[in-house]
Amino acid sequence: MKALRTLTRVALMSSALLSSVSSLAIDFPLRADDLNLNHRYTTDTHWSGGAQANALDIVARRHIGNGKWDYLKTDGADKKVNSNYIIYGVKIRAMEDGTVVNCWRNAPQNTPGSNHAKVAEGYIAYAGNYLYVRHDDGNYALYAHAQPGSIPTALCPHNATYNSKAEPGYVLNGDGGVSNGARITKGQVLGLVGNVGNSSGPHLHVHMQTSGNQPVKMKFDRGQTTPFTNETASVNATWTLLNGKALPAGEVMVWAPHSVAYWTVNNIPDERMQAWFNHFADSGVMPNVYACTDNGQIYNTGWVPSSGSWYAFHGMSLTTFNNKSTELANQGYTRYGWWYCGSVYTGIWRK
Repeated sequence: MKALRTLTRVALMSSALLSSVSSLAIDFPLRADDLNLNHRYTTDTHWSGGAQANALDIVARRHIGNGKWDYLKTDGADKKVNSNYIIYGVKIRAMEDGTVVNCWRNAPQNTPGSNHAKVAEGYIAYAGNYLYVRHDDGNYALYAHAQPGSIPTALCPHNATYNSKAEPGYVLNGDGGVSNGARITKGQVLGLVGNVGNSSGPHLHVHMQTSGNQPVKMKFDRGQTTPFTNETASVNATWTLLNGKALPAGEVMVWAPHSVAYWTVNNIPDERMQAWFNHFADSGVMPNVYACTDNGQIYNTGWVPSSGSWYAFHGMSLTTFNNKSTELANQGYTRYGWWYCGSVYTGIWRK
């Protein structure tokens, strides 16, 4: 490695640096750990206007080569089978604390490519199986198209299959109102991604709106994005942390945060290590293993819930490593662990 390239790719993070996220930011409604490590979510600008002008329709994809990604689990899988879609069955999580005010849970699912006949007739709302939640700030969020029966009865007391009367074109069921609705908390599992209602295939629809039906732009506290123009993105793409911002407009690939837990990810190529580092640090975990092989071409990592202030660096020369050790020791940090492979060093420091 060239010294300049190494220095520009040194990774560092302190728990203090993660505290500047806007207090108005919400959680992304899906997690990375509900997918394969190398799968990602994608979304596009929603087709509808009005209250849904800032809505997101989210699917999941796997890389199939040459920057292309597919939403099916395997090559050649039948597109008419819901369970063949990567996103199908992924856990839907609450973006913010709130109270359920309208819901449905047992409408039957569609065959991909067409709606159930009862949707056009008006006995299944466009949202299908859903939770409509009033957040504590007075805004509302819709989580739509969940699998039949996957929304717990504790959150939605309605067990009927169809609305009692035809209401064609309604987003929510007329019978779906809830009095003294259940409380939900940020991050809580609400149901599973499905394909119910006005939906051409398995996906999660989410949007927020005011009590006056005006659209609200969703700003997410954690996660990374990269462009997905023409449904193309490099596996070595440059990722940008959301850090309290809304998703960019248009076709976007989203690297959702991991849950705060204990994780191991090995065989990370050098050119992807910085993105992985940012992903995990942004998710609220810190490294406890930061080993390298092949002179810094491959990294093997372990992660634990963040605690206190910490720094970690990779891709260092011996001189840089020694200088960093002295600098951080003078700031009160203790070297937790260090590794080397050939001429490349990595290290973790904690207070």
